[in-house]
Amino acid sequence: MAQSEDSKHFSCPKCGNKGTIFFIKAVGKKILIKQKCPQHGDRSFNVPLMKKNLYIPHFRDGVFRCPKCGMETTVESAKPSGPWMVVKCVCPTHGKNIPSQRIWSTIYMDIYLKEPPEPKQIQSTPTEPNEKKFCPNCGTTLKEMAEFCDACGAKIL
Repeated sequence: MAQSEDSKHFSCPKCGNKGTIFFIKAVGKKILIKQKCPQHGDRSFNVPLMKKNLYIPHFRDGVFRCPKCGMETTVESAKPSGPWMVVKCVCPTHGKNIPSQRIWSTIYMDIYLKEPPEPKQIQSTPTEPNEKKFCPNCGTTLKEMAEFCDACGAKIL
């Protein structure tokens, strides 16, 4: 798929403006996206989960955008809530007076990082049987052999 075709998915079909993405959720083999155009309101669409990395720049551009005016925003806070990150942004025009966004936490971690992290060599260190492990993202106590945190959805290294 060409870059221009990818961009069309994330533009308002009526006016072509970039909308604000206020909801992203992985559903089966697709990613459900809910987006708001300041002029034409809400819409939903899906993109293939297999192509997630291709869409990360578009997710990033849409999430950090004001739903009222379309300007770029800055993150005030991002708090885990189950498998979600509840993101509160600040607009240069509307301030804090914009709604929170619910973004699937694993996708949020991908879009929040400006550049993909360099792969690290991980040395396994044996843990004591009574030693508790904690999520590096939210601090929740982890179950043994967990690949993802049950509380915030972050991948455990």
